[in-house]
Amino acid sequence: MQLTTIRQRSRKALEVLGSIGLSALLLLSGAGPSPAAEAAAGSLSADPGPQGDFSWKGQNWERRSWNGAPQFNKSFDPANVSGPDSNGFITMSITNPSGSAPAGAEFQSTRQGFGYGTYSTTVEKDVSSLQKEAVWGCLFTYDAEAGPGYNEIDLCEASAWGGGSAYGQSWPVSQGHGYWFDAGKLPGEGNNTVDFPVTANPVLTHRMTWAPGKLTFETYAGEGYSGALLKRTVLEGSTVPVPARERIHFNLWVVGSGGGDPAHVKPETVTIRDFSFTSAASATTELYGAAAPVPAIAGAPNVGAALTASTGTESSGPGTAYRWYRAGAPIPGATGPTYALTAVDLGKAVGVSVTGSTADGQLVSRHSAPTAPVRPGTLAASAPSVTGTVKVGSALGVRPGIWTTGTVYKYQWYRSGVPITGAAAATYRLIAADAGKKMSIRITGIKPGYQPAAKTSAVTAPVAAGTLKAPVPAVSGILRAGYVLTANSGAWTPGTTLRFQWYRSGVVITGATGRTYRLVAADRADTLKVRVSGSLSGYTAAIRFSAPTARVR
Repeated sequence: MQLTTIRQRSRKALEVLGSIGLSALLLLSGAGPSPAAEAAAGSLSADPGPQGDFSWKGQNWERRSWNGAPQFNKSFDPANVSGPDSNGFITMSITNPSGSAPAGAEFQSTRQGFGYGTYSTTVEKDVSSLQKEAVWGCLFTYDAEAGPGYNEIDLCEASAWGGGSAYGQSWPVSQGHGYWFDAGKLPGEGNNTVDFPVTANPVLTHRMTWAPGKLTFETYAGEGYSGALLKRTVLEGSTVPVPARERIHFNLWVVGSGGGDPAHVKPETVTIRDFSFTSAASATTELYGAAAPVPAIAGAPNVGAALTASTGTESSGPGTAYRWYRAGAPIPGATGPTYALTAVDLGKAVGVSVTGSTADGQLVSRHSAPTAPVRPGTLAASAPSVTGTVKVGSALGVRPGIWTTGTVYKYQWYRSGVPITGAAAATYRLIAADAGKKMSIRITGIKPGYQPAAKTSAVTAPVAAGTLKAPVPAVSGILRAGYVLTANSGAWTPGTTLRFQWYRSGVVITGATGRTYRLVAADRADTLKVRVSGSLSGYTAAIRFSAPTARVR
């Protein structure tokens, strides 16, 4: 969004400012598209600016839909700008449906960079009847990036600025011709404005000619320039703004200070009958050629691809500026000759404006044709590879390969080409069912704005049988006839089935196949040991013997 300065003027404005504070000097105005020099009458530029909310008098415009200053309660309603009607008129309104929460109105050109030339507007409003809290901002130029004065030139602003009762004064409605050169200073210090009394004329025509170092303002009674000249103002000097990327604005709002009752302001309406702009340079010579070329866009309109603006010349000249648009709206930060398409661009047309200076300092912009709607990008993807020991009980992992940065992976493991239910992680522990089978993994890559891509690894060698964890058993107990010995098998692979066989001096004891064995008289003078046999599906069977005991007493 742009920052627009509150256009309060003279000593009256200084006193108002004292009550609202310096922070109120800034108001939020809209962000929008770009462009350049055009004209009215017989020399209109072919460039109306990017598409906005409506077209009027050869320009594209957008209604203010965001809230913020200068309206005292920060409320603006786009519905308060209506038209153009069948007569080609725009109507702006202050509304207050609840009686205590008024909303203002504002609209602005989508184009930027009008520059030197003649600006004119015809307004249907007896400004002497304005409520003391209402501010008719009328036509003004503004560029949020052209500090410190932001190229604010006020052609026909009118208000009583709250009426002045808060200061023991009575302020009538007045109009002003002027401009700001330093919005960081107080009114009267950072601006050059001439106030003049209003009249009860129902229609006024205002004209302003902007030339290097000079501004000429004229206000006429009636429509056109044949009526009485009510005020002519000439402002000259080094502080007169120079062209930048200014837009044209019209606004109508409510001021919150100066002794008025802003919350209870009544509806107020202004009708704008006409607007025109005639460039001072009807036949411009651009830095990059005798005629400003229309830029072309090179590159495929796919997410992830880079688009490049080209003017068809070897050099765009010093000071050339670029602005990229998505569906007619400016893309924040996209101000270089190239633009990398992102997921936000998907399905939308992208365009670019190129602005350069003319020999006499005019800024002239040209817009490219929009691209086709941006298509999904194609992910860079390579086949994954399986890592780990291919035997039952071991864990397999995966190396994804090289993919587009930011890709998120989904995994699926396969057993001899058949997906394994629930095996959807980056690792997989081989089980008995995998023995003898060949394993693989499929990775699906997902990234917003891109078509999903899937890659499958090569298959592994057949899964080998696992190796059981098989510790050496130990025998415990008292080595005396009548006592019980116990085979302590240790911690085998979980799930292993164990079998026991006891031996007397190396000879199998028939029937002694339990975990425990009660010594008998026949065992005296012999040694005992136990054999533990383990088996588990998918694993190679294992046998372990304990060490022999001492001789039984």
